[in-house]
Amino acid sequence: MELTHAKALVTGGSGGLGSRICCLLGKEGVDVAIGYLSGEERANKVKVAVEAEGVKACTVSIDHGNADSIESAVDRVAGEMGGLDIVVNNAAIAMGGHTIPLGDLEAFTSEIWDQMMSINVRGPYLVTRAAAPHLRASKWGQVVNIGSTLGHGDWYADRPFAPSKAAVVPLTRFLAAALAPDVRVNCVSPGLMAETGLGSGGPEHLYDNWRDRSALGVTTSIDDVAGQVVYLCKTSAITGQSIVVDGGINFQ
Repeated sequence: MELTHAKALVTGGSGGLGSRICCLLGKEGVDVAIGYLSGEERANKVKVAVEAEGVKACTVSIDHGNADSIESAVDRVAGEMGGLDIVVNNAAIAMGGHTIPLGDLEAFTSEIWDQMMSINVRGPYLVTRAAAPHLRASKWGQVVNIGSTLGHGDWYADRPFAPSKAAVVPLTRFLAAALAPDVRVNCVSPGLMAETGLGSGGPEHLYDNWRDRSALGVTTSIDDVAGQVVYLCKTSAITGQSIVVDGGINFQ
């Protein structure tokens, strides 16, 4: 399916993976709205990079913990761009600035739990719900959620953010069933991406562990993940699927 002249919203578009997705969509001829929360300067740089592909781009502030902010942002994007064909739910948090020792349920407070579930699960649901009328009107609407390899298998299941990222997989199936046949909804679940803010800056043994665990002996390429997102935006017969891109840690 050709994407030229399509209209896309990418949440978390100012980050490492989000910016790469925005630029790849721009190369495909897609007009892109770059969603951000606190990275306005980075979002503006992404906007310039996307516009360099000869397409239109805009930035939009979205607070995934606030339903009114989400509704307002989606309506603004659809109004400015003249519709909406693609939504990429990329915005998420890992630890939200908190330090939580593994297995420490006292440190993993209900407030932190609620924050993670609000941003990582409720946020993508509300964005998709707000965008649904526009996606249905396009007749070939596409939603791609960004999950995590942590939602597949049991390795690293003790990470505090694992439950919220794992929940993106059944959320994808639910939305795919609810929005069919007019809208397709799929998920890409990356492994450790060293080029992103969440994946960089860790101790070297962390990357060694991932490479040792991976059947291909690698961490996850951000280009492979972004490319898979764009591929799913082009499909017409795939929905409700979660594709793991982690170098062969979890086999499906």
